[in-house]
Amino acid sequence: MKFQTILLILFTSVMVNIGFSQTQSMHNVYFNLPEIALLDIEPNTNDIILEFDAPAEPGNELTPIAGDTKWINYTATLALAGTPKIITAQIASSTNIPGLNIELVVSSYNGNGKGVLGTSVGSINLSTTAQTIISGIGGCFTRSGANKGHEVEYNATISDYSIFEVPTTPNMEIIYTIGN
Repeated sequence: MKFQTILLILFTSVMVNIGFSQTQSMHNVYFNLPEIALLDIEPNTNDIILEFDAPAEPGNELTPIAGDTKWINYTATLALAGTPKIITAQIASSTNIPGLNIELVVSSYNGNGKGVLGTSVGSINLSTTAQTIISGIGGCFTRSGANKGHEVEYNATISDYSIFEVPTTPNMEIIYTIGN
């Protein structure tokens, strides 16, 4: 009797294991992740206007009115072992204004983006040659809109009164580029 009970338990145990056996299947998952370098200026609804106050007293210099600001937002990814990205600024076209200096003051990152956000170089004097204003950008996003990313302040000063001339329609176009 004991032998039959043990045999029955063993048989039941084998049947349970066979009844609950598992199989596995697998497949590969591939990713198509592009390398991204996107840049935006916010708010992008108005132009920058830099003004000077005429002196109230003869013999005094022109006084620049406080600069105007914008925000640089960006999203980036890096290729495997890729080089960090940079953002450059340059004057793309302008009315030549001899003796006028345009300074860009670029703030440190502000906001709640994520990733390896870039580092500001501080300030530069704009020219027609591209200059780095933010470096060390890795995979990241700054979020979009004003008060996110890096604030850019534009300041104008007269650097050389001896050659300063006021054009009839003074304007310039500044181009920002993100890349390696």
